[in-house]
Amino acid sequence: MREYWPQIRLWLFGLGSLLLLVLGIVSLASPGGVTCGGETMRPGDRCVSSGQSRGMTEQASENTGRDWIFVVAGGLGTLGFGAYGVLALRRRV
Repeated sequence: MREYWPQIRLWLFGLGSLLLLVLGIVSLASPGGVTCGGETMRPGDRCVSSGQSRGMTEQASENTGRDWIFVVAGGLGTLGFGAYGVLALRRRV
């Protein structure tokens, strides 16, 4: 089992990266409104988290920024995983 651990970690990294990428894309593409703690916000609502209070516009910006971070991190991780896989296959041939 010990000899397979590096491969298992690599596959978990690849799947995690792909999951982040898909989660970010789905969140960006979802037609739902602005959410705070899983609840949809309405005009005039305030989102209080981590000692900060944000209005609906600020929370929308926060959500979009987070989603783009997921897309970029997931994309880079998936790209790196794919590049490593291609290089590993080329070494075998």
